[in-house]
This record gives sequence, C-alpha cells and structure tokens, in this order.
Amino acid sequence: MTVKDNTVPAMDCVDFVRLVDDLVDSDPQLWGAVVARHLEDCPPCLVYLQQMLDLKILLDHVFEGEKLSDEHVAGVIKTINALQTGQPR
Repeated sequence: MTVKDNTVPAMDCVDFVRLVDDLVDSDPQLWGAVVARHLEDCPPCLVYLQQMLDLKILLDHVFEGEKLSDEHVAGVIKTINALQTGQPR
C-alpha cells in the first residue's frame, strides 16, 4: 500500500493504541487495510506493537507453568500504557 492510496481511511494513533490488546491476540493477516496502512505510515506505533507482542511472548515464557489469563495480560499492558501516559493506575 502506498501513501497515494486514498481508498483506505487513516487511523489516529490514539485509536491504534486502543486496538493493541486485540491485535496482540489476533492473526496479523486479519488486521485489515486500515491497521496495515497505519503501521506503514507510523513507525512509532509499529515499534509499540512489536514491544507489546514481545511482552506477551515474554510473559508466556516466564509463567509457562502457570499461564496468565488474557485478562491478566491485558492488565499488564494497560498498566504499562498508564505509566507511559502518566495516568494513575
């Protein structure tokens, strides 16, 4: 997809960050053109998504004997997001 492709609507970074929890648990081939375009156009969001994917893998390895629920993983990600934005947990 190129910048000249006006058929795919743009996505705001705030909206993208709200989707990260869902994206981490889904197949990248199912993300759709809007997410793909945003990742092409926004390197910081791509890095953020990669960090969240790495975090999920790390948490899976650390707690291999006892799996964290999706709710716990989402809680860790939300806490990290809150710390990054300076919001109270």
